[in-house]
Amino acid sequence: MNQEIVHLIALRMCPHIGDMTIKKLISHFGSAQNVWSATSQELLSVYHIGHKTIQHLGNQSLLDQAYKEFGYCITNNIQIVHLWDDSYPNLLKECSDAPVMLYYKGAINWKLPAVSIVGTRKMTSYGENFTKKLVECFQNKKINIVSGLALGVDGCAHKKANELAIPTLGVLAHGLSTLYPPQHKGLAERMILNGGILSEFAPNTKPERANFIQRNRIIAGLSSVTVIVESGYGGGAISTVKFANSYHREVFALPGKVTDTCSQGCNQLIRNLEAQILTRPEDVVSLFGEAPIKNLQQELWIDLTDQELKIIELLKRKGKLQIDALSLELNLPTFQLMPILLQLELKNIIETLPGKYFSLL
Repeated sequence: MNQEIVHLIALRMCPHIGDMTIKKLISHFGSAQNVWSATSQELLSVYHIGHKTIQHLGNQSLLDQAYKEFGYCITNNIQIVHLWDDSYPNLLKECSDAPVMLYYKGAINWKLPAVSIVGTRKMTSYGENFTKKLVECFQNKKINIVSGLALGVDGCAHKKANELAIPTLGVLAHGLSTLYPPQHKGLAERMILNGGILSEFAPNTKPERANFIQRNRIIAGLSSVTVIVESGYGGGAISTVKFANSYHREVFALPGKVTDTCSQGCNQLIRNLEAQILTRPEDVVSLFGEAPIKNLQQELWIDLTDQELKIIELLKRKGKLQIDALSLELNLPTFQLMPILLQLELKNIIETLPGKYFSLL
């Protein structure tokens, strides 16, 4: 029995102790077992650790519950990986708010690069077709397709990946003793055979509303690239994009008609430079080592306006530039500069980078 994991479970059961506190305590004492056996005086010597925080540490009843939970996981083929384990996914480990433990089912290869594909539950045929084409581009590539196993775009991405034998990971907003939505129970079982399902929540945790936003940071944290296919204003997938940007990951959004409610969120992200415009699946695949398809305009720079040519020459000389720096160099207000930059991006000449930077492709 893995005593370190049992003691980590016990720490998470303690009232007033969250993952950030656990990280601080383990950083000080070296292991969860050492934290559990430390004296009150030793615990109180840690910066910002008070009596309220430590009052349940060492409680035998909680430790007994932790042993029981660990036994449940073994019986139900639930595996656990923790933050200090070499197997813990490296990209997620880079995130300051990474969970201290992940419960999972399946044979997950945590070392594979990953792309997250997220979007609305009310997917249109436009979003469905693009999602399938995007997933198809990763066939025979060593990559994990990550999403939230929700209805709509998430489920479409998982199903297509499963059909093509692409490993796919579903991040749940509840414990692994149940499956929400129940319509995806069969899909989840198939995913476990090639990829898996995972959660930071203890096995018997119910799918409460607040958990869904919390789990979205894991979807973003696992992936070097996040793609949002369709979303309305304030859709849940928007939070995944916010997390991805905070982790300085690549973000793409599929544009849609301004009259389509399912595209309003994506269009807003593109307008606010929070996501790069995505017009073809190959642009995402190229970030994983595939050479992008070159556009003749990129090499010949024909049919370009004087302003477009000035921007190209500036980026050739300076490298990547932030939009405010471009505006200053060109003596052009940002509201006039934005549509020109968008046209250059549509022509596959420049790309948008995190932080509102631009560079030549």
